[in-house]
Amino acid sequence: MKFNLSLENINYIKITYRDPEGVGHVAKAVIKQLSSVDILACMKYEDSVKIPYPQDVQVSFACDNALYKANTTLKFVESDDLYVYFTLKLPQDIEYKQNREFFRVKMDESVLIRFKDTVIPSRIYDISANGIKVKLDKSIQFPEEVMLDILFSTGEIKTKAKFIRQDNEEGIAKASFEFENMSETNRDIIAQKCIQKQLEDRRKALM
Repeated sequence: MKFNLSLENINYIKITYRDPEGVGHVAKAVIKQLSSVDILACMKYEDSVKIPYPQDVQVSFACDNALYKANTTLKFVESDDLYVYFTLKLPQDIEYKQNREFFRVKMDESVLIRFKDTVIPSRIYDISANGIKVKLDKSIQFPEEVMLDILFSTGEIKTKAKFIRQDNEEGIAKASFEFENMSETNRDIIAQKCIQKQLEDRRKALM
């Protein structure tokens, strides 16, 4: 699908970059200027921001009803007391993603599934910032909506979720849920955990 790259069409962009230690992060920014060669974007200043440049990055363009992704180069980073400014090379090949902004990774953390007076302990099978698949001891009849307590080792995320389906792959009962009304802060936390887990898996594969 052709994408008309203009300020009117884009709500915000997300820049997936690596810090000096090679750990992946996601910066959510707004586009301030577009030229025939560069994109200038900015986000609120954070003390912990350390972004080496130039580096290859992935950018996601979030629009009202669609999401587009591209690979490009982060050319320059500067900051003042309020904002961090990113200068990116204008990407040539932009891919339509049907609003699936986040990739899934396998992860093993605890999850509590709550509905009515029932609490079901489970484990994550895989997760993205859009949804989660959990492992179950047995098949369970879920209502249309549940509450999830995702118990990461670094903190807990509570969210409403929509039940999507249940299946039995590899002899393991699993249930899939889509997050509903999740805050952007919590989505970003999960997205960064997915990136970090993917990098850890890649390092282990190279050892």
